[in-house]
Amino acid sequence: MAGLLLQTAHACQVCIPFPTKTLADRLLEADALVLAREDPQRPFHYVAVETLKGEPGDAPIDAFLPSMARRVLAQFPQRHMLLARAKPGSAWSALGIAEGEYERVVRRVLQHAGSWTPMETANRQRLAEFVPLLGHADTRLHETAYLEIARAPYTEIRRIASEVPIEKVRGMLDQPRYLEWRSLAILMLAQSERSVDQERIRTTFDDKQRLGSTFNLAAWATAYLAIEGTSGVERIRHWYLERPERSREELQEIVKALSVMAGAEVALREPVAAAYRALLGTNPSLAPEVSRDLIARRRWDFAEQLQDIRQAMAKQDPLGAYALDLYLRAAAGAAQPAPALPSIVGNGQAQRGVE
Repeated sequence: MAGLLLQTAHACQVCIPFPTKTLADRLLEADALVLAREDPQRPFHYVAVETLKGEPGDAPIDAFLPSMARRVLAQFPQRHMLLARAKPGSAWSALGIAEGEYERVVRRVLQHAGSWTPMETANRQRLAEFVPLLGHADTRLHETAYLEIARAPYTEIRRIASEVPIEKVRGMLDQPRYLEWRSLAILMLAQSERSVDQERIRTTFDDKQRLGSTFNLAAWATAYLAIEGTSGVERIRHWYLERPERSREELQEIVKALSVMAGAEVALREPVAAAYRALLGTNPSLAPEVSRDLIARRRWDFAEQLQDIRQAMAKQDPLGAYALDLYLRAAAGAAQPAPALPSIVGNGQAQRGVE
């Protein structure tokens, strides 16, 4: 479990809390991919017209062609349905009607099949392929680009932000159709050196903390920390972490932001650690969330404080106590001295070093 936490710490938890498969992942994982149209011999079923990957075989495709997609394919002869098969003998699934730019992206991904792997998060060449698709008119391509970039480490997101025109970032924030995609744009906005963008972050986050809003709170808090640094940690500590009346949902979002920034900025690690101690003193029920970040950062100096919290938590929150047990066991293991290496004495016999 601790190893899993260390692994997932490399991805940005603000945009995508859990790993999410993208179109590229599905293309790379597929055993076979075909472009298909309606089978003239079997209405409402497909027939492959071009194989993009693998060996689809000669068996009829068993996937059902819905009425809406059937009408689109009938109206536009140049369009095809992209079908994927996970493994030989398994069912086919539709990945969308392919035309123009969408089909170009599919073919481009397949060209990289030898060097890209499913669910990878830090392949810079792969990320560069998707940056131009942010804000694309085809929402499927925008979604793919968003997921590819948003699951990257925060340090990569900050680097990529310099390649995205600020007008596009603002558009992702201002247009209602991007409402569910705003967290990535918020993180990118924080990399703008323009005062109007920084003031927008300060004003929005101030509204969030006054009103108790949790919508995109982790992203706005991360952006706020990115422009305010250590002083921002202190204000967040005062506004949130030392306030017992703050909701659990708010504090969970704030912990995400602190975790991301501590991973990206060495100068913020000790201020964040101090903020965690304040949080644990005021809201000990958040200890499981904090402990996950402490494991990822190998901060074992919280063992005494978390041991006390664990004893009080055992009956009220068994799952939370289990999470603390993971931290405490890891901390105990880290505190064990390394075994002494055997040394060779003059008579050729191995002898243990002095403990």
